[in-house]
Amino acid sequence: MAVVLESERRSAKAKVFLALIYSALILGALTMIYPFAVMLSASTSSAYDYQRHDVVNKGFFSRSERFMRSVAKYFPTFPRAIYPEAPESWTTWQQVAQDTDQVHEFVEKELAPYSDAQFLETSRARADEALRALAEAPPSATSCTFDSRDIASFVKAKYGTIEALNEAWPIPHKSFFDISFSAESKAPPDRPRSIDEKYATWLELKRHYIEKAIENGDHISRTLPWPLTQENSSRIRNALAVQFIDHGWSDFLSDAFSNYRIVGEYLFLRGRAFVNTIILVILSVLASLTVNPLAAYALSRFKMRSTEKIILFLLATMAFPAAVTAIPGFLLIRDLGLLNTFAALVLPGVASGMSIFILKGFFDALPHELYEAAAIDGASEWKILREITLPMTTPILAVNALNSFIHAYSSWEWAFLVCQKESHWTLAVWMYQMYQTMSHQPWCVMAGFVVVSIPTAIVFLLCQKIILRGIVLPSMK
Repeated sequence: MAVVLESERRSAKAKVFLALIYSALILGALTMIYPFAVMLSASTSSAYDYQRHDVVNKGFFSRSERFMRSVAKYFPTFPRAIYPEAPESWTTWQQVAQDTDQVHEFVEKELAPYSDAQFLETSRARADEALRALAEAPPSATSCTFDSRDIASFVKAKYGTIEALNEAWPIPHKSFFDISFSAESKAPPDRPRSIDEKYATWLELKRHYIEKAIENGDHISRTLPWPLTQENSSRIRNALAVQFIDHGWSDFLSDAFSNYRIVGEYLFLRGRAFVNTIILVILSVLASLTVNPLAAYALSRFKMRSTEKIILFLLATMAFPAAVTAIPGFLLIRDLGLLNTFAALVLPGVASGMSIFILKGFFDALPHELYEAAAIDGASEWKILREITLPMTTPILAVNALNSFIHAYSSWEWAFLVCQKESHWTLAVWMYQMYQTMSHQPWCVMAGFVVVSIPTAIVFLLCQKIILRGIVLPSMK
């Protein structure tokens, strides 16, 4: 039924009313779309541009931004020794990223000489020669700004298992993603120190970056000559410009979507997170569609003395937050011997007081003549439920199924509480672990949020008509 009749829509009051309604809807849509757009942009960012919180990553349409981001890969802070003429306010990459106007002017001036073909060719040969000379240099003559996203895969390729790693290294690690070479990268390369297994791996990583750059046809690697003398600074500056001109777009895209690569390795290649999540969602939805309709049908069809008290009890369970019920729920699951099982994940959410209450209201509103005619024809209660009641309440059942899916898919607190074994963790639990472990790389965490939100978005897009029917029909009844 229309809110405003067709004959009244031309009046001034109706136009104002409709304008307010559409404005509220548009505002509501923006409050959902804008945060997601910022999260999506942040998932393709890096330490250089993450703090901007842009709706769209500027690197996709600005050459200056791509160049500065390419330079930021090789230095933890702005390299004043390489670009001494840069603005004095440029100390951290966050400060550089906020100064967009001067960045554009600086980059255009920096790349202007390379528009000459002869100069560019000479610069390429000079950069390649410097990279080959670096490959022959001793490790003490190099520094390295490593990419944290490369560590896990590199160390895993060397040791194979976390047990072998912990046996070789003096400090044990729970996961390859916990490893960092921050102390090794900050120490001066020529400082004398004992070479333990971890430091030897650090030296191998330096060499790996050089070999990878030569193999890919790059003109510079993350491993650079040290110290930054005037000659070395000039070579690095030249190599940075040539590398950007020849590989700027491909390097930017590779770096932007590397966040999703690390998310894939963390969430989908560890344990059985993906399989566990699918099993949990299927079991939860099936259990919800079995228990809730049966309970609601029984309360609706069979007039029991305690029906009102039962409904009140079911609704009362919703008055307590999840944190209050977590402890007694955990104790009950423990006493039943169900810890670290799928039953511990599925059973607590099988019955929903609100779902039973809504379904009972729908069942009560169905014409009693249908039940009487079915009873006269000799239909059993199971047949009445299966062939008459449930088909007429499909929209509400669909909404209940979607609510069950969302709860099972996104709930990590309960799953983490009752399943301590990593083999039983779901994607939501692993996403929480990723947030804790990789908080120093929030751009990777944002990519993880984007990935885990995709299934929910797909479900809503595919089932939006069913959801709307489930919302509209109750109001009409």
